[in-house]
Amino acid sequence: MFRSLIIVTALVCGGSATLLVNMSTPQGSETANAPQVVEEAPTLKVLAAVRPITQGVELTEGDLGWIEWPRNAVHSSMVSDTDSPDALKNTLGNIARMDMFAGQPILPDSFANTRQGYLSSLLSPGMRAVAIKISAAKTAGGFILPNNRVDILLTQRCDDEIRCRTKMSTDTILQNVRVLAIDQSGSNADADGAVLLGKTATLELSPDDAEQIIAAEASGNLSLLLRSIDDNEIFEPKKQEVANLTPEVQEVAEPPRTVKVTRGGVSEIVVLN
Repeated sequence: MFRSLIIVTALVCGGSATLLVNMSTPQGSETANAPQVVEEAPTLKVLAAVRPITQGVELTEGDLGWIEWPRNAVHSSMVSDTDSPDALKNTLGNIARMDMFAGQPILPDSFANTRQGYLSSLLSPGMRAVAIKISAAKTAGGFILPNNRVDILLTQRCDDEIRCRTKMSTDTILQNVRVLAIDQSGSNADADGAVLLGKTATLELSPDDAEQIIAAEASGNLSLLLRSIDDNEIFEPKKQEVANLTPEVQEVAEPPRTVKVTRGGVSEIVVLN
C-alpha cells in the first residue's frame, strides 16, 4: 500500500514537471531555429570596368568584363550580354571618355570609337575647345592636369599711374574653366604625382568666352590658377578703387572795391561796400 502511494506521487510530480517545461518553452522556437531559405534575385550580365580606367586611355583586354547585376536594377542604358553579346570584343581599342572605377557599368557614351575626333568627343554640347600658350610658371608649376578646373587671369600693361602702381594690371576674366588637354595629352600622366609640362593648354569654353580668351591672349599674358576639386563657386571680382582726380573747388573772396579820394592834398583809400 505504501509502495503504491510512492509510485503514484512520483508519477504526479513527473507529469507536473513536464507540463511546466512545456509551458515555459516559447511557442515557435522550433520555427525560429529552423534555417530560412532566401531566394536569390535573378541577375543579368552587364558590361563593366573590372579595374580602374583613366580618361583618354585605349581600352585593352582585361579592362572590361561581364559582371552579374540584379535584373530589377538594370538600366536601359547599360550594355547587357543578351542585347549586345559582342560588346566586349567591339569595345577593345576604343578610347575612354571619362575616368571609371572597378565595377562601374559601361554606358554607350563612356568611350569614343577611334582617336579620330577624340577631343571633340570630350566636349560638352554647345562648348568649344580653345588652345592657349602656357608655361610651367603660369600653370601652378605644371601641376595643372587634364580635367582640372582653373581660373584664367589676364596681365597687361596699364598706363593709369593712379590705378596701377607697377604699370601692370591683373584681372580674373574667366572662372571654373575645364582643362581638356595639356599639349596633346588628354589624360593624366601614368606615374603617380607626375606633372605635365606643356606649351599649350586646351580649354573648354562657350563661344562667347572663346572670343574673349582669344582677344585677351592678344592683348596680354594669360595665367591659369588651379581650383580645388570641391570648389565650383563663381565669385564677383573686386573692383579696384580709382582715386578721385577732380580738384577741390575753393571759394575765393572777391577783392573789395576801393576808391582813392584826395582832400587838401591828402590822399585816402576808401572801401566801397
